[in-house]
Amino acid sequence: MSDQSQCCSCGNDCCGTSIEKRKLVIDFLFLDLSVCTRCQGTENSLEESLDEVAKVLQAADIEVRLNKVNVNTKELAEQYKFISSPTIRINGKDIQMDVKESLCESCGDLCGDEVDCRVWLYNGQEYTIPPKAMIIEAILKNVYGANCDENIIEQDYVMPENLVHFYNVTANKNKSNLKEDIKMKTLKIEWRHLDIEGETCDRCYDTGENLEHEVKRLNRALKPKGITVEWAEIKLDDTKIPQSNTVFFNGAAIEDVLDIKISENYCQSCTDLLGKKTYCRTILFEGEEYEDIPAKAIRKAAYKVLGIDDEKSEKSEDSDCGCGCSGGCC
Repeated sequence: MSDQSQCCSCGNDCCGTSIEKRKLVIDFLFLDLSVCTRCQGTENSLEESLDEVAKVLQAADIEVRLNKVNVNTKELAEQYKFISSPTIRINGKDIQMDVKESLCESCGDLCGDEVDCRVWLYNGQEYTIPPKAMIIEAILKNVYGANCDENIIEQDYVMPENLVHFYNVTANKNKSNLKEDIKMKTLKIEWRHLDIEGETCDRCYDTGENLEHEVKRLNRALKPKGITVEWAEIKLDDTKIPQSNTVFFNGAAIEDVLDIKISENYCQSCTDLLGKKTYCRTILFEGEEYEDIPAKAIRKAAYKVLGIDDEKSEKSEDSDCGCGCSGGCC
């Protein structure tokens, strides 16, 4: 009599049992996508490489997860053990272990001083943007090659001087800009968002609604103090998706003003609008993830740029809202 515990000749419980897919986790770490041509080019090369190997990975039943991380603070650099920008890691391993860098003019323009960015070495040649062949080769080696890194000993992280310099001069530049603009007694808010023939995505629309409401509220509270709030709308085309849904206060991005971390996720609205799979910005603010920029973040950033205690200003605004009531109606 056959053993009923065996569902077929190969052993127990093999038939009908789901097998968990193998996962390929790819981390793309960068300093900037709005200005740095190397980071922008690396992002494009990575996405095109994934498109080309998509059928192979699907046939091998491998699930790909792509994480894009804007490493714009020292804290994030330490968290991700960031060595050079840009970086591509597959399942935690840098696709180029040897780090070589050269002067990056676009990042120099960003921070106001000389900064080096990564140079990619492939088949004896140097590239400022990694060739697709290099990325595809790294992916396929990870999928089908033997693990040659089991005996590598992980060393303690020490932030490279180049990155320390970048973060320091960027912070000093932002502080200098903020001080100069405060003297002018004008708060200039700039909102950048996608615009396709007058249409934008849902999360950008929500940010715009929040911003319009907060500008009115801020002007009501700050005009008695001699401060004027102005805002401008910058419309972007589909080549500048990474810059979309960003807000600047006197030239400083909201993530540089507040303790905000930037990430991204799949955006159905932009996908429908552009006709292709699209990922858009999200922010992590006060422990919550938002796809739009919430009103309270806009308000807090505005007061911080102006060097004003937002809690005291809120109380003052509520006590005299300007409509003749007893306060707090508006």
